[in-house]
Amino acid sequence: MDKTKRYLKLVAIIAVITLVVTACGDDEDEEAAVTTTQAPATTAAPTEEVAVVDEGQLVIGTLLPVTGDLAFLGPPEVAGARLAVADINAAGGVLGNNVVLHEGDSGDTNQDIANPEVDRLLALDVAAIIGAASSAVSKLVIDKITGNNVIHFSPANTSPDFTTYDDNGLYFRTAPSDLLQGKVLADLVASEGNEVAGVIYRQESYGQGLADSFRENFESLGGAVDPFIAYAPGTDNFDAEVDQLAGVNPDAIVVIGFQESATILVTMHERGIGPTSATNVYGVDGNIGGIGAELSDPSIITGMRGTEPSVDLSSIADFTARLDGAYEGGLQEIYAYGAETYDAIIIVALAALVAQSDDPVQIASEINDVTRGGTKCTSFADCRDVIEGGGDPDYDGAGGPYEFVEAGEPAAASFRIATYSGGGKPDSALDEYVFAGG
Repeated sequence: MDKTKRYLKLVAIIAVITLVVTACGDDEDEEAAVTTTQAPATTAAPTEEVAVVDEGQLVIGTLLPVTGDLAFLGPPEVAGARLAVADINAAGGVLGNNVVLHEGDSGDTNQDIANPEVDRLLALDVAAIIGAASSAVSKLVIDKITGNNVIHFSPANTSPDFTTYDDNGLYFRTAPSDLLQGKVLADLVASEGNEVAGVIYRQESYGQGLADSFRENFESLGGAVDPFIAYAPGTDNFDAEVDQLAGVNPDAIVVIGFQESATILVTMHERGIGPTSATNVYGVDGNIGGIGAELSDPSIITGMRGTEPSVDLSSIADFTARLDGAYEGGLQEIYAYGAETYDAIIIVALAALVAQSDDPVQIASEINDVTRGGTKCTSFADCRDVIEGGGDPDYDGAGGPYEFVEAGEPAAASFRIATYSGGGKPDSALDEYVFAGG
Protein backbone atom coordinates (compact mmCIF):
# COMPACT_ATOMS: atom_id res chain seq x y z
CA MET A 1 0.00 0.00 0.00
CA ASP A 2 3.02 2.33 0.10
CA LYS A 3 2.77 4.11 -3.24
CA THR A 4 3.48 7.62 -4.42
CA LYS A 5 -0.22 8.17 -4.97
CA ARG A 6 -3.16 5.79 -4.90
CA TYR A 7 -6.20 6.38 -7.05
CA LEU A 8 -9.22 4.64 -5.62
CA LYS A 9 -12.40 3.93 -7.60
CA LEU A 10 -15.57 3.83 -5.56
CA VAL A 11 -18.15 1.12 -6.24
CA ALA A 12 -21.08 3.14 -4.90
CA ILE A 13 -22.21 6.76 -4.60
CA ILE A 14 -20.47 8.45 -1.72
CA ALA A 15 -20.84 11.82 -0.14
CA VAL A 16 -17.69 13.41 1.20
CA ILE A 17 -18.23 15.43 4.32
CA THR A 18 -16.00 17.25 6.72
CA LEU A 19 -16.80 16.66 10.35
CA VAL A 20 -15.25 19.01 12.87
CA VAL A 21 -14.92 17.47 16.31
CA THR A 22 -13.56 19.23 19.37
CA ALA A 23 -10.58 17.41 20.89
CA CYS A 24 -10.21 18.35 24.55
CA GLY A 25 -6.75 19.02 25.93
CA ASP A 26 -5.52 19.80 29.41
CA ASP A 27 -5.48 23.57 28.98
CA GLU A 28 -7.42 24.44 25.85
CA ASP A 29 -9.61 22.93 23.16
CA GLU A 30 -8.25 22.04 19.74
CA GLU A 31 -10.19 21.48 16.54
CA ALA A 32 -9.36 18.61 14.20
CA ALA A 33 -10.96 18.01 10.82
CA VAL A 34 -11.99 14.45 10.06
CA THR A 35 -12.67 13.68 6.41
CA THR A 36 -15.16 10.85 6.06
CA THR A 37 -17.18 9.19 3.38
CA GLN A 38 -20.57 7.82 4.27
CA ALA A 39 -22.45 4.89 2.84
CA PRO A 40 -25.05 5.72 0.17
CA ALA A 41 -28.60 6.04 1.45
CA THR A 42 -29.97 4.04 -1.50
CA THR A 43 -28.80 1.31 -3.83
CA ALA A 44 -28.99 3.47 -6.95
CA ALA A 45 -26.77 2.63 -9.91
CA PRO A 46 -23.16 3.36 -8.98
CA THR A 47 -21.13 6.18 -10.40
CA GLU A 48 -17.37 6.48 -10.36
CA GLU A 49 -15.46 8.98 -8.30
CA VAL A 50 -11.71 9.19 -7.89
CA ALA A 51 -10.10 9.92 -4.54
CA VAL A 52 -6.41 10.58 -4.02
CA VAL A 53 -4.61 9.26 -0.97
CA ASP A 54 -1.16 10.49 -0.02
CA GLU A 55 1.78 8.17 0.33
CA GLY A 56 1.81 6.55 3.75
CA GLN A 57 -1.71 7.66 4.66
CA LEU A 58 -3.64 5.45 7.09
CA VAL A 59 -7.17 4.84 5.79
CA ILE A 60 -9.76 3.26 8.09
CA GLY A 61 -13.28 2.09 7.34
CA THR A 62 -16.14 1.35 9.70
CA LEU A 63 -18.85 -1.30 9.47
CA LEU A 64 -21.14 -0.29 12.32
CA PRO A 65 -24.89 -0.78 12.97
CA VAL A 66 -26.41 2.40 11.60
CA THR A 67 -29.50 0.30 10.80
CA GLY A 68 -30.71 -3.14 11.84
CA ASP A 69 -31.45 -4.93 15.08
CA LEU A 70 -28.38 -3.56 16.87
CA ALA A 71 -28.94 0.02 15.73
CA PHE A 72 -29.09 1.23 19.34
CA LEU A 73 -25.34 0.47 19.51
CA GLY A 74 -24.61 2.46 16.36
CA PRO A 75 -24.44 6.00 17.78
CA PRO A 76 -21.82 5.35 20.51
CA GLU A 77 -19.70 3.29 18.13
CA VAL A 78 -19.88 5.88 15.33
CA ALA A 79 -19.03 8.60 17.86
CA GLY A 80 -16.09 6.56 19.15
CA ALA A 81 -14.65 6.17 15.66
CA ARG A 82 -15.02 9.87 14.83
CA LEU A 83 -13.52 10.97 18.14
CA ALA A 84 -10.52 8.65 17.79
CA VAL A 85 -9.67 9.94 14.32
CA ALA A 86 -10.10 13.54 15.50
CA ASP A 87 -7.73 12.94 18.43
CA ILE A 88 -5.14 11.22 16.25
CA ASN A 89 -5.20 14.01 13.68
CA ALA A 90 -5.09 16.71 16.38
CA ALA A 91 -1.89 15.05 17.61
CA GLY A 92 -0.25 15.17 14.19
CA GLY A 93 -1.72 12.13 12.48
CA VAL A 94 0.12 8.98 11.45
CA LEU A 95 3.18 8.79 9.21
CA GLY A 96 3.00 12.52 8.60
CA ASN A 97 -0.57 12.52 7.30
CA ASN A 98 -4.07 12.83 8.70
CA VAL A 99 -5.94 9.56 9.13
CA VAL A 100 -8.91 9.22 6.76
CA LEU A 101 -12.17 7.67 7.97
CA HIS A 102 -14.76 6.06 5.67
CA GLU A 103 -18.02 5.21 7.44
CA GLY A 104 -20.16 2.20 6.57
CA ASP A 105 -23.35 0.51 7.78
CA SER A 106 -23.31 -3.15 8.83
CA GLY A 107 -27.09 -3.61 8.89
CA ASP A 108 -27.93 -7.05 10.29
CA THR A 109 -28.25 -10.63 9.08
CA ASN A 110 -31.77 -10.00 7.77
CA GLN A 111 -30.43 -7.76 4.99
CA ASP A 112 -27.50 -7.97 2.59
CA ILE A 113 -25.87 -4.69 3.61
CA ALA A 114 -22.53 -5.77 5.07
CA ASN A 115 -21.08 -7.46 1.98
CA PRO A 116 -21.58 -4.57 -0.46
CA GLU A 117 -20.35 -2.16 2.22
CA VAL A 118 -17.17 -4.19 2.63
CA ASP A 119 -16.71 -4.18 -1.15
CA ARG A 120 -17.03 -0.39 -1.12
CA LEU A 121 -14.53 -0.02 1.73
CA LEU A 122 -12.03 -2.39 0.14
CA ALA A 123 -12.23 -0.35 -3.06
CA LEU A 124 -11.26 2.67 -0.95
CA ASP A 125 -8.04 0.81 -0.04
CA VAL A 126 -8.65 0.82 3.70
CA ALA A 127 -6.01 -0.72 5.95
CA ALA A 128 -8.57 -1.73 8.59
CA ILE A 129 -12.32 -2.18 8.85
CA ILE A 130 -13.72 -1.49 12.33
CA GLY A 131 -16.83 -3.61 13.00
CA ALA A 132 -19.21 -5.24 12.88
CA ALA A 133 -21.00 -5.09 16.20
CA SER A 134 -22.86 -8.34 15.55
CA SER A 135 -20.75 -11.50 15.63
CA ALA A 136 -23.05 -13.06 13.03
CA VAL A 137 -22.54 -10.13 10.65
CA SER A 138 -18.77 -10.32 11.12
CA LYS A 139 -18.97 -14.02 10.24
CA LEU A 140 -20.49 -12.99 6.88
CA VAL A 141 -17.53 -10.81 5.92
CA ILE A 142 -14.44 -11.88 7.87
CA ASP A 143 -13.13 -14.12 5.10
CA LYS A 144 -13.56 -11.37 2.50
CA ILE A 145 -11.78 -8.79 4.67
CA THR A 146 -8.87 -10.90 5.89
CA GLY A 147 -8.64 -12.69 2.53
CA ASN A 148 -7.83 -9.29 1.02
CA ASN A 149 -5.06 -8.81 3.61
CA VAL A 150 -7.00 -6.10 5.41
CA ILE A 151 -7.35 -5.87 9.20
CA HIS A 152 -10.77 -6.78 10.59
CA PHE A 153 -11.12 -5.23 14.06
CA SER A 154 -14.41 -5.44 15.97
CA PRO A 155 -15.21 -3.36 19.04
CA ALA A 156 -18.19 -5.53 19.98
CA ASN A 157 -17.92 -9.11 18.68
CA THR A 158 -18.10 -11.47 21.64
CA SER A 159 -18.65 -14.90 20.08
CA PRO A 160 -16.05 -17.40 21.35
CA ASP A 161 -15.69 -18.70 17.78
CA PHE A 162 -13.36 -15.85 16.83
CA THR A 163 -10.65 -16.88 19.28
CA THR A 164 -9.60 -19.78 17.08
CA TYR A 165 -10.89 -18.55 13.71
CA ASP A 166 -8.52 -18.93 10.74
CA ASP A 167 -8.08 -15.20 10.09
CA ASN A 168 -4.54 -14.92 8.66
CA GLY A 169 -3.56 -13.09 11.85
CA LEU A 170 -5.73 -10.14 10.79
CA TYR A 171 -8.77 -10.31 13.09
CA PHE A 172 -8.78 -8.45 16.42
CA ARG A 173 -11.36 -7.29 18.95
CA THR A 174 -11.44 -5.00 21.95
CA ALA A 175 -14.59 -6.75 23.24
CA PRO A 176 -14.04 -9.81 25.45
CA SER A 177 -15.14 -13.31 24.51
CA ASP A 178 -18.51 -14.43 25.83
CA LEU A 179 -16.68 -17.17 27.69
CA LEU A 180 -16.10 -14.35 30.19
CA GLN A 181 -19.59 -12.80 29.99
CA GLY A 182 -21.20 -16.22 30.38
CA LYS A 183 -19.35 -16.69 33.66
CA VAL A 184 -20.25 -13.21 34.95
CA LEU A 185 -23.92 -13.78 34.05
CA ALA A 186 -24.00 -17.23 35.67
CA ASP A 187 -22.38 -15.87 38.82
CA LEU A 188 -24.99 -13.09 38.96
CA VAL A 189 -27.98 -15.40 38.46
CA ALA A 190 -26.70 -17.94 41.01
CA SER A 191 -25.76 -15.29 43.57
CA GLU A 192 -29.36 -14.05 43.63
CA GLY A 193 -30.68 -17.41 44.80
CA ASN A 194 -31.92 -18.86 41.51
CA GLU A 195 -31.61 -22.64 41.27
CA VAL A 196 -33.33 -23.24 37.93
CA ALA A 197 -32.84 -20.88 34.99
CA GLY A 198 -34.65 -20.92 31.68
CA VAL A 199 -32.78 -19.57 28.66
CA ILE A 200 -34.22 -18.20 25.43
CA TYR A 201 -31.55 -17.31 22.92
CA ARG A 202 -31.01 -16.10 19.38
CA GLN A 203 -29.59 -19.04 17.39
CA GLU A 204 -26.54 -17.59 15.68
CA SER A 205 -22.89 -17.30 16.65
CA TYR A 206 -23.39 -14.64 19.34
CA GLY A 207 -26.49 -16.09 20.95
CA GLN A 208 -25.36 -19.70 20.80
CA GLY A 209 -21.92 -18.95 22.21
CA LEU A 210 -23.23 -16.89 25.11
CA ALA A 211 -26.05 -19.31 25.90
CA ASP A 212 -23.65 -22.27 25.95
CA SER A 213 -21.19 -20.37 28.16
CA PHE A 214 -23.95 -19.39 30.60
CA ARG A 215 -25.29 -22.94 30.82
CA GLU A 216 -21.86 -24.48 31.40
CA ASN A 217 -21.00 -21.98 34.12
CA PHE A 218 -24.42 -22.04 35.81
CA GLU A 219 -24.45 -25.83 35.95
CA SER A 220 -20.91 -25.83 37.37
CA LEU A 221 -22.30 -23.71 40.22
CA GLY A 222 -24.93 -26.34 40.96
CA GLY A 223 -27.80 -24.76 39.02
CA ALA A 224 -30.03 -26.36 36.41
CA VAL A 225 -30.99 -24.93 33.02
CA ASP A 226 -34.54 -25.73 31.91
CA PRO A 227 -35.79 -24.96 29.33
CA PHE A 228 -33.04 -24.08 26.85
CA ILE A 229 -34.82 -22.55 23.85
CA ALA A 230 -33.33 -21.39 20.57
CA TYR A 231 -35.10 -19.14 18.08
CA ALA A 232 -34.13 -18.11 14.56
CA PRO A 233 -33.08 -14.52 13.76
CA GLY A 234 -36.04 -12.79 12.14
CA THR A 235 -38.61 -14.46 14.41
CA ASP A 236 -41.37 -11.98 15.27
CA ASN A 237 -43.81 -14.10 17.31
CA PHE A 238 -42.67 -15.83 20.50
CA ASP A 239 -45.94 -17.26 21.82
CA ALA A 240 -44.75 -20.88 21.64
CA GLU A 241 -41.38 -20.16 23.20
CA VAL A 242 -42.84 -18.12 26.05
CA ASP A 243 -45.54 -20.74 26.67
CA GLN A 244 -42.73 -23.27 27.06
CA LEU A 245 -40.99 -21.01 29.57
CA ALA A 246 -44.24 -20.50 31.48
CA GLY A 247 -44.87 -24.24 31.56
CA VAL A 248 -41.58 -24.87 33.35
CA ASN A 249 -41.80 -21.69 35.46
CA PRO A 250 -38.08 -21.50 36.35
CA ASP A 251 -36.73 -19.25 39.10
CA ALA A 252 -35.02 -17.05 36.51
CA ILE A 253 -35.19 -16.44 32.76
CA VAL A 254 -32.22 -15.30 30.71
CA VAL A 255 -33.06 -13.51 27.45
CA ILE A 256 -30.16 -13.52 24.97
CA GLY A 257 -31.11 -11.49 21.91
CA PHE A 258 -31.16 -8.15 20.16
CA GLN A 259 -34.02 -5.77 19.31
CA GLU A 260 -36.51 -8.64 19.16
CA SER A 261 -36.07 -9.09 22.91
CA ALA A 262 -38.73 -6.39 23.31
CA THR A 263 -41.34 -8.70 21.79
CA ILE A 264 -40.17 -11.56 24.00
CA LEU A 265 -40.45 -9.42 27.13
CA VAL A 266 -43.90 -8.10 26.24
CA THR A 267 -45.11 -11.67 25.68
CA MET A 268 -43.54 -12.77 28.97
CA HIS A 269 -45.31 -9.91 30.76
CA GLU A 270 -48.63 -10.97 29.25
CA ARG A 271 -48.05 -14.55 30.46
CA GLY A 272 -47.18 -13.42 33.97
CA ILE A 273 -43.51 -14.38 33.87
CA GLY A 274 -41.95 -10.99 33.13
CA PRO A 275 -39.63 -8.98 35.38
CA THR A 276 -42.53 -7.52 37.39
CA SER A 277 -43.74 -11.00 38.37
CA ALA A 278 -42.05 -13.37 40.81
CA THR A 279 -39.64 -14.43 38.05
CA ASN A 280 -36.16 -12.91 37.94
CA VAL A 281 -35.31 -11.83 34.36
CA TYR A 282 -31.83 -11.13 33.02
CA GLY A 283 -30.53 -9.65 29.78
CA VAL A 284 -27.17 -9.35 28.08
CA ASP A 285 -25.17 -6.81 26.10
CA GLY A 286 -27.27 -7.38 22.97
CA ASN A 287 -30.36 -5.97 24.67
CA ILE A 288 -29.84 -4.62 28.18
CA GLY A 289 -28.64 -1.14 27.24
CA GLY A 290 -31.35 -0.21 24.77
CA ILE A 291 -34.33 -2.52 25.27
CA GLY A 292 -36.28 0.00 27.35
CA ALA A 293 -36.46 2.35 24.38
CA GLU A 294 -38.10 -0.41 22.31
CA LEU A 295 -41.04 -0.72 24.70
CA SER A 296 -44.13 1.49 24.73
CA ASP A 297 -44.32 0.82 28.47
CA PRO A 298 -40.82 0.29 29.87
CA SER A 299 -42.24 -0.12 33.37
CA ILE A 300 -42.97 -3.78 32.50
CA ILE A 301 -39.25 -4.56 32.76
CA THR A 302 -38.78 -2.96 36.18
CA GLY A 303 -36.33 -5.17 38.05
CA MET A 304 -34.73 -6.66 34.95
CA ARG A 305 -30.94 -6.96 35.25
CA GLY A 306 -28.23 -7.79 32.78
CA THR A 307 -24.57 -7.79 31.90
CA GLU A 308 -22.50 -5.97 29.29
CA PRO A 309 -18.77 -5.45 28.87
CA SER A 310 -17.99 -1.97 30.21
CA VAL A 311 -15.68 -0.11 32.51
CA ASP A 312 -17.21 1.94 35.31
CA LEU A 313 -18.70 4.84 33.35
CA SER A 314 -18.22 7.21 36.28
CA SER A 315 -14.47 6.70 35.91
CA ILE A 316 -14.52 7.87 32.27
CA ALA A 317 -17.09 10.67 32.59
CA ASP A 318 -14.87 13.12 30.70
CA PHE A 319 -14.56 10.63 27.84
CA THR A 320 -18.30 9.92 27.61
CA ALA A 321 -18.97 13.67 27.59
CA ARG A 322 -16.66 13.95 24.59
CA LEU A 323 -18.45 11.02 22.93
CA ASP A 324 -21.71 12.94 23.32
CA GLY A 325 -20.11 15.89 21.56
CA ALA A 326 -18.94 13.72 18.65
CA TYR A 327 -22.47 12.66 17.71
CA GLU A 328 -25.20 15.01 16.57
CA GLY A 329 -27.93 15.12 19.19
CA GLY A 330 -25.84 13.30 21.77
CA LEU A 331 -25.97 9.64 22.78
CA GLN A 332 -28.96 9.61 25.16
CA GLU A 333 -26.85 7.96 27.86
CA ILE A 334 -26.13 4.85 25.76
CA TYR A 335 -22.34 4.45 25.62
CA ALA A 336 -21.94 0.70 25.11
CA TYR A 337 -18.90 -0.13 22.98
CA GLY A 338 -18.13 3.53 22.28
CA ALA A 339 -14.88 3.29 24.25
CA GLU A 340 -14.00 -0.03 22.62
CA THR A 341 -14.50 1.49 19.15
CA TYR A 342 -12.36 4.49 20.04
CA ASP A 343 -9.62 2.23 21.40
CA ALA A 344 -9.66 -0.08 18.38
CA ILE A 345 -8.75 2.82 16.09
CA ILE A 346 -6.14 4.19 18.49
CA ILE A 347 -4.53 0.73 18.68
CA VAL A 348 -4.41 0.43 14.87
CA ALA A 349 -2.85 3.89 14.58
CA LEU A 350 -0.20 3.11 17.22
CA ALA A 351 0.63 -0.17 15.51
CA ALA A 352 1.08 1.74 12.23
CA LEU A 353 3.51 4.08 13.98
CA VAL A 354 5.50 1.15 15.36
CA ALA A 355 5.51 -0.57 11.96
CA GLN A 356 6.23 2.72 10.18
CA SER A 357 3.89 1.52 7.48
CA ASP A 358 0.29 1.75 6.31
CA ASP A 359 0.44 -1.86 5.10
CA PRO A 360 -2.25 -3.86 6.95
CA VAL A 361 -0.15 -7.00 7.38
CA GLN A 362 2.73 -5.06 8.91
CA ILE A 363 0.34 -3.09 11.14
CA ALA A 364 -1.37 -6.29 12.30
CA SER A 365 1.96 -7.78 13.36
CA GLU A 366 2.35 -4.97 15.92
CA ILE A 367 -1.21 -4.72 17.28
CA ASN A 368 -0.98 -7.17 20.17
CA ASP A 369 2.27 -5.72 21.46
CA VAL A 370 1.05 -2.13 21.66
CA THR A 371 -1.49 -3.27 24.28
CA ARG A 372 0.93 -5.11 26.57
CA GLY A 373 4.33 -5.37 28.14
CA GLY A 374 5.72 -1.87 27.58
CA THR A 375 5.50 1.61 29.03
CA LYS A 376 1.96 2.40 30.19
CA CYS A 377 0.26 5.22 28.28
CA THR A 378 -3.36 6.25 28.03
CA SER A 379 -3.69 8.43 24.93
CA PHE A 380 -2.54 8.38 21.33
CA ALA A 381 -0.29 11.39 21.91
CA ASP A 382 1.37 9.91 25.01
CA CYS A 383 1.91 6.53 23.36
CA ARG A 384 3.29 8.23 20.25
CA ASP A 385 5.84 9.98 22.47
CA VAL A 386 6.87 6.61 23.91
CA ILE A 387 7.36 5.24 20.39
CA GLU A 388 9.29 8.27 19.20
CA GLY A 389 11.50 7.98 22.28
CA GLY A 390 12.45 4.46 21.27
CA GLY A 391 10.19 2.70 23.76
CA ASP A 392 7.41 0.13 23.54
CA PRO A 393 3.92 1.44 24.36
CA ASP A 394 1.41 -0.44 26.50
CA TYR A 395 -1.86 1.31 25.69
CA ASP A 396 -4.50 1.31 28.41
CA GLY A 397 -7.55 2.86 26.80
CA ALA A 398 -10.90 4.26 27.82
CA GLY A 399 -12.30 0.73 27.61
CA GLY A 400 -9.73 -0.77 29.94
CA PRO A 401 -6.26 -2.34 30.03
CA TYR A 402 -6.60 -4.81 27.18
CA GLU A 403 -3.41 -6.88 27.42
CA PHE A 404 -4.17 -8.75 24.18
CA VAL A 405 -3.37 -12.45 24.04
CA GLU A 406 -2.01 -13.99 20.86
CA ALA A 407 -5.53 -14.45 19.47
CA GLY A 408 -5.83 -10.64 19.32
CA GLU A 409 -8.37 -10.17 22.10
CA PRO A 410 -8.43 -9.05 25.74
CA ALA A 411 -7.27 -11.47 28.40
CA ALA A 412 -9.73 -9.97 30.89
CA ALA A 413 -12.48 -7.38 31.03
CA SER A 414 -14.75 -5.31 33.24
CA PHE A 415 -18.50 -5.93 33.10
CA ARG A 416 -21.39 -3.67 34.04
CA ILE A 417 -24.41 -5.15 35.79
CA ALA A 418 -27.30 -2.90 34.77
CA THR A 419 -30.76 -2.69 36.34
CA TYR A 420 -34.06 -1.19 35.16
CA SER A 421 -36.00 0.65 37.86
CA GLY A 422 -39.06 1.76 35.88
CA GLY A 423 -37.71 4.10 33.21
CA GLY A 424 -36.67 3.61 29.62
CA LYS A 425 -32.98 3.25 30.48
CA PRO A 426 -31.05 1.27 33.08
CA ASP A 427 -30.72 3.21 36.32
CA SER A 428 -27.07 4.30 36.52
CA ALA A 429 -27.39 4.76 40.29
CA LEU A 430 -27.84 0.97 40.55
CA ASP A 431 -24.86 0.04 38.35
CA GLU A 432 -22.44 -2.57 39.63
CA TYR A 433 -19.12 -3.54 38.02
CA VAL A 434 -17.15 -6.77 38.18
CA PHE A 435 -13.85 -7.85 36.62
CA ALA A 436 -13.43 -11.25 34.99
CA GLY A 437 -10.46 -13.18 33.60
CA GLY A 438 -6.79 -12.39 33.73
